[in-house]
Amino acid sequence: MFNIGLMWLVLEITGSKATMGTVAMVSYLPMLFFGLFAGVLVDAFNRKKMMLAADFLRALIVLIIPVTYFLNVISIPIIIFTAFGLSTLTAVFNPARDAVIPFLVQEKNLLKANSLIQGSNYIAILLGPGLAAAVISIIGVVPLFTADSVTFILSFLLVLIISYSPPPVLQNKKLNVVGHLKEIISYINKEKRVRYLLVLTAVNNFFIMGPAIVGIPIFVKDVLHKGASSYALVESSYGLGMLLGVVLIHFLIRYINLGKILLIGMMFDGITFAVVYFTRSIELMIMLISFHAIGIPFIVVARTSLIQKWVESEKLGRAFSLVNIAVVGMTALTTGVTGLLAEYISIQEIFAIFGTAGMLCGVAGLFYKQLRNG
Repeated sequence: MFNIGLMWLVLEITGSKATMGTVAMVSYLPMLFFGLFAGVLVDAFNRKKMMLAADFLRALIVLIIPVTYFLNVISIPIIIFTAFGLSTLTAVFNPARDAVIPFLVQEKNLLKANSLIQGSNYIAILLGPGLAAAVISIIGVVPLFTADSVTFILSFLLVLIISYSPPPVLQNKKLNVVGHLKEIISYINKEKRVRYLLVLTAVNNFFIMGPAIVGIPIFVKDVLHKGASSYALVESSYGLGMLLGVVLIHFLIRYINLGKILLIGMMFDGITFAVVYFTRSIELMIMLISFHAIGIPFIVVARTSLIQKWVESEKLGRAFSLVNIAVVGMTALTTGVTGLLAEYISIQEIFAIFGTAGMLCGVAGLFYKQLRNG
């Protein structure tokens, strides 16, 4: 809901593709600036308490947009500040969530647990944009952010009832930022397979996330000549494909390993984005994005399960922060680049070029045996 409202609000206020790309980029920068430090906090303190604090503060920060709009002082800097703050807290919440999972389920059930958690996220992606479209069409884009604030309160309450007690090795840890950072850097230098996975993730996300976040609203508005409701429908179609992808993973894992599932997802992800170049109707775009989204759980669920399998529990917070840096940090860069490129070349060409490059990332991964056999 927040992303739908953010992108459309900036377009309504400025009408500038470059500004929209800049806002999107800034909203992802906290992961680059604070991502690894957030991982240190997650590994040093109670992970459940970190999630609760992040949810409570996110609920407050999202309210800045409707409050400043009501006071008639809303501006692009205020929108950027809100997006930046929300992303900073998400940089804490996400690695804390992923690092808690191995303490809630046995190792043999990690894939199932990650699939269920990602599945719940995909249901939100399916329902959120549709709800966003309804709110925008009935009462406008700004009230959307008030509704979004409530979702973080609901998340807070659900995290509150999770039964989690950190093991002694984590309970006795002290905050030592420099020491924690040296430890994870040394670990990544030694663990070649983890390092390769992080690099491949970063490169792949550079080519995929820019078109996904900035390219789709531009494509819907400028190529298909549709409005916010159509944009929201395209975004909600992601959820449908992702849910199907989660189901397919449980079938495929019987025949191929996690590494191959991840690489197939990358190749599929890129090819289906390149095909957007030929799309000329909103109906076809919705079907294509639904099809494209099938490959996303292949990447996310497989990568999360591999990290949980490969990395020791006391380093998981920092490991997942590095994953988030690779994903969200590159998203910050590519959204800015995509918005800028869209001022000079067609968005269709951007989808074709970036999608092809994303597909080649999956091909490149096949040449690394430890990942291929992961």
